Amino acid sequence: TTVALPAATSISSNAFQYCSALTTADFPAATSISTSAFSSCTKLTSLTLSKNQVATLSNTNAFTSTPIATGTGYIYVPDNLVDQYKTATNWKTYTNQILPLSQKP
Repeated sequence: TTVALPAATSISSNAFQYCSALTTADFPAATSISTSAFSSCTKLTSLTLSKNQVATLSNTNAFTSTPIATGTGYIYVPDNLVDQYKTATNWKTYTNQILPLSQKP
């Protein structure tokens, strides 16, 4: 249900696709997320990206068929990067789902 990969810098295409039990993911060192990385993770409600730089999101379909895409899941990023994430290429699709780490429950 949970994955935490503190050293992973890249989340490759289809890495967690169809992981239907996955609810939370934590990638403190991630700098890029590829196509369909979390697609069809139907219970993914929390993704944490805590590196102090905006990660590259290669395609908006990375979160297709997830609670993040449907508006009930959230992406937590460093407080000082929230606005940058909300305007970054492909991330702006998820503007309402991007929250500061300080609001993470």
